[in-house]
Amino acid sequence: MGTSNEGVRVMARCVLACAAALAAAGWPYSAGSDAPPPPGIARTEAAPAPSAGRDSTEDRLAAVALRRMPELGEEGANCLAAVIVEEANAAGLDPLLVFAIIEVESSWEPEAVSDRGARGLMQLRPGTLESEARESRLGAGDPHDPVLNVRAGIRYFRRMVRYFGDTDLALVAYNAGPTRLSSYLRAVGEVPESLLGYPRRVHREERRLRRDLGMPVDEVLAANDRR
Repeated sequence: MGTSNEGVRVMARCVLACAAALAAAGWPYSAGSDAPPPPGIARTEAAPAPSAGRDSTEDRLAAVALRRMPELGEEGANCLAAVIVEEANAAGLDPLLVFAIIEVESSWEPEAVSDRGARGLMQLRPGTLESEARESRLGAGDPHDPVLNVRAGIRYFRRMVRYFGDTDLALVAYNAGPTRLSSYLRAVGEVPESLLGYPRRVHREERRLRRDLGMPVDEVLAANDRR
């Protein structure tokens, strides 16, 4: 089956954005600061070679991205996986958790739009994406661009982790909104059961990915430590 025009556009958009992101000066940004280095993105002629400087963790994640988004092609999947791994590592997050969030949020559909207007792979509302892009100095762009969307989504989720001090609370905030979660915590001191389904779904997907890929937590952490 041939690749659709929309698939070609998605693939080209992702490859170009990945190549630019991975060529940015000072990459990755410090996990100890909310602000990445000033933008100094250099345009590269080609994306990184699939196996140059990569480990098996990144290769396996690239295979997942390609399977879920075949329109990316191998080069685009390699680039997208590389960006997710770099952003997750810089944020102190397990990249498999990010993959699980993407699966639950959009099922890897970059053009997805929710009933509430959330867009892209990580289903960010336009205001949230614009605010995060401004705070992180990512620059404006298409909310359906896979690279911009995941970069903003990972950085926004990291802010939720730092603010609430707990991954599960951060997942609730990511899904239901930090203001809503904070109001419940102030009013009753706990999270309503109705909001806990989302982190459970994400963790189920994370466990499934970890099992299917044969990637125990200690292996992922070891790969992160080598970077």
